[in-house]
Amino acid sequence: MIPDAWDIELREGAIGVARHLIETGCVRYDPDHLCRHGSGLVSPVHLEGRRLFSYPAVRDEVLDFALRMIEQEIGDGELDAIAAAEGAGVPWAALIADRMELPLVFVRKEAPEGQQDYKHRIEGRVEPGWRMLLVEQIAADGHRKARFAQPLKEAGCDVRDLFVLFQYGIFDEIQEHLAPLGITMHALATWWDVLEVANRGHYLDRKAQGEIHAFLHDPKRWTAEHQGSRKSEKAA
Repeated sequence: MIPDAWDIELREGAIGVARHLIETGCVRYDPDHLCRHGSGLVSPVHLEGRRLFSYPAVRDEVLDFALRMIEQEIGDGELDAIAAAEGAGVPWAALIADRMELPLVFVRKEAPEGQQDYKHRIEGRVEPGWRMLLVEQIAADGHRKARFAQPLKEAGCDVRDLFVLFQYGIFDEIQEHLAPLGITMHALATWWDVLEVANRGHYLDRKAQGEIHAFLHDPKRWTAEHQGSRKSEKAA
């Protein structure tokens, strides 16, 4: 099948984002301090996407690609508001909402102590029937996304789409978590894109490339072989 123009643009954009992540120091290979995920898996690579904000030209280029993806995959004029999931995705959500001239709301991870109503997890104006784009920085296995979408749905909002700067691209479970919610993921880049760029540009030595390859191809096995043998840091 011959790829269409968007498929080509999407591939070039993903490689461009991956290159920026590497060159700005967002990607860190540290086999002595493993990255620990909420799912229980560990990996030898860390992603610290907030570093991109320190590079205005790069930040604007990535944001332009994000807006282009939203236009192509969701559609102009389809959204009523942007929802920022509490955490590292808030700056991206704010920039997207500003560029699209849409309302911005915040969704808490948890309700304040003593409050259980969904309204206490949402900060900002929402209206029943609004189509919302949920924004986060990273998606691993998707287990946290349902928690953020839930209060929006309980408020009567239409949440069909999740946008992330980076998706791991290795966890089948992500579809299990998002499919029942009717949510489609839109991600600018994955670890496979980062690895391709790293291999092209010789950013990593052979040993590092081998470790990352082993993790990406079988993260559960890699975790079983390495968990507990080294220090770990919680993923952002």
